[in-house]
Amino acid sequence: MTPDLFESLGESQSPSRESLGPGAVVLRAFASASADALLAQVEEVVAQAPLRHMLTPGGLRMSVAMTNCGALGWVSDRGGYRYDGIDPDSGRPWPRMPDIFARLAFEAASQAGFDGQRL
Repeated sequence: MTPDLFESLGESQSPSRESLGPGAVVLRAFASASADALLAQVEEVVAQAPLRHMLTPGGLRMSVAMTNCGALGWVSDRGGYRYDGIDPDSGRPWPRMPDIFARLAFEAASQAGFDGQRL
């Protein structure tokens, strides 16, 4: 039986590393110590580039609301799926990626056994 990745969500849990197979690990509770700072940064990104429902190339509204940050953001519209440096709603560049996102990504890569990886 495969463990539920979110079974202990909301419970206090110590960070742990679980190998799923070659090159695949789950870092349980890895970011929990940074949860408040992460949420604050997500809220800041959303304030600059609000959540929106993109359109598929066929004109259908996607069910998932999303935003982006960093140099490129994933966008979809009647013109197709792509990465773009400009927010199509505002015409401005996407908000800067918060430093904590990159720091946690590098730390997670290291914990997962991918030291020295460029993200």
